[in-house]
Amino acid sequence: MARVTVEDCEQVVKNRFDLVILAAQRTRQILAGDAVTIKNDDEKKPVISLREIAAGTVSLDALKESSIRSFRSFAIKDDLEDESYDMTEEDSYNPYIGIEVKSLESDKIHVVKDSEVEETAPPQGEFGEASV
Repeated sequence: MARVTVEDCEQVVKNRFDLVILAAQRTRQILAGDAVTIKNDDEKKPVISLREIAAGTVSLDALKESSIRSFRSFAIKDDLEDESYDMTEEDSYNPYIGIEVKSLESDKIHVVKDSEVEETAPPQGEFGEASV
């Protein structure tokens, strides 16, 4: 990379680690089709993004927010009403659903279905162990 460009950027963004994140995010935006805000002399995309940051033609706050959103693995919802779904499905998780248990009783094989397992489950004690 052009050393002069990085030194110019250090006057705008004091932390080099932040500069790397912001320049990488701007480069991704340019590769995705965003318009270049400076004169393009047929340079590589990372050099263009550094020159834009040094010139101050892009919003650093917008780049920071965009990079934070790209690192998240989930979307934050603003409305709490959207999250008012019924949580009983999550609370009733059964790891044995879909598993058939075969037991050998004398010489015959008996296949136990999910519904039978739930109906005949032993009662649980206070700390999760089976009570006798």
